Amino acid sequence: MFELPAEHYPSLTPLFGPQHIGAEVAGAVLAGNTQGKVFVSAPDDFRTAFVYDNGFCVLGGPVATPAFAKSCLQWLYDHPHKDFFILYPSHEGWVPVLDTAATSSTKRVQRVAFEFNKESFDARRSKPSLASGLSLTPMDATLMRKVEATVYPWIGGTWKSATDFEGRGVGFCVLTEGGVVSLCYSVFVSGGCHAIDILTVEKFRGLGLAEAVASAFIDECVHRGLQPTWDCFEQNLPSMRLAQALGFKVTHKFLVYSWQRTI
Repeated sequence: MFELPAEHYPSLTPLFGPQHIGAEVAGAVLAGNTQGKVFVSAPDDFRTAFVYDNGFCVLGGPVATPAFAKSCLQWLYDHPHKDFFILYPSHEGWVPVLDTAATSSTKRVQRVAFEFNKESFDARRSKPSLASGLSLTPMDATLMRKVEATVYPWIGGTWKSATDFEGRGVGFCVLTEGGVVSLCYSVFVSGGCHAIDILTVEKFRGLGLAEAVASAFIDECVHRGLQPTWDCFEQNLPSMRLAQALGFKVTHKFLVYSWQRTI
């Protein structure tokens, strides 16, 4: 497979319409918001594409090619700097091909997609109250760098730079004197859609911090005319419950391929 130069990314936009699984991941890369990569089967063949971003990846195109799928999977298995991947087959035709090409350690897993409903958000939410010593603040470039250096190293690979995030993304953190203990930010941005990623440090869970940062994130998206989006693994019940408490409605379930390197 061949890595596609960024100047050719616009040629792939038709492969990843909003109706396709993984469109937000692909859209963020194609928009140039991330450090992601794009591969095609041949330099002048844009009928299929493999989009990779920090462990999240999408196979796109209506014609599933077994040889290309196998090459993409092998690239993921051999990746020296990532010990996991979540692969979205954007078109159902990729599923039987991936079933054949994937190793036995690669699992088929269901994810759940939600759609934001502002009326439900306004009706259900209450202003979260934070315990003494905790404060809620927007995430800027400085805070993103602090998060990367302390509680969430993975965040450093999600945007081209912390400065780019500050200019185009949305984020909020809960702080203590010791640092960041909870956060919600735009992990993938494509057009006006901002996909949500949330983390709370384990010892601070159960205090309503995830709801606080997510509520602030959604408020800011609404204020700016942006669309917050949410999806998660079906077995992630806390994420499912939080999404519904914040006015998101389940729209559909979809299949992804999940792999974790074992030592």
